[in-house]
Amino acid sequence: MDLLADNGVPIAAIIFGVLVLVALAILGIAALRLWRVVKGVQRQIMRAGGALANEAAVLSESLARQPERRAELEEALAALQQRVALLQALASHASDAAAILRSPLRYVGR
Repeated sequence: MDLLADNGVPIAAIIFGVLVLVALAILGIAALRLWRVVKGVQRQIMRAGGALANEAAVLSESLARQPERRAELEEALAALQQRVALLQALASHASDAAAILRSPLRYVGR
């Protein structure tokens, strides 16, 4: 007992030092885990950022082609309108021709 009473301050310093080392070890382990988690999240963010950059590049390329595509669509629409007009004219003439061909049938009774 005299040993503890005579050397109280050094023993308390040693116990305090051991407690500080244990706390530092726990803190180091927690810091290592945190670092690993942060590193994994950074990798996920980098992958997502790369995918987002690729999508942005595709969208900007699509927007750059928009005027060309619009002109192409307008040309196709004009060609389609011409075909519709031609088909309407053909349908009108075909209906007139069918009416003329059926006109004698009125006299026969059919």
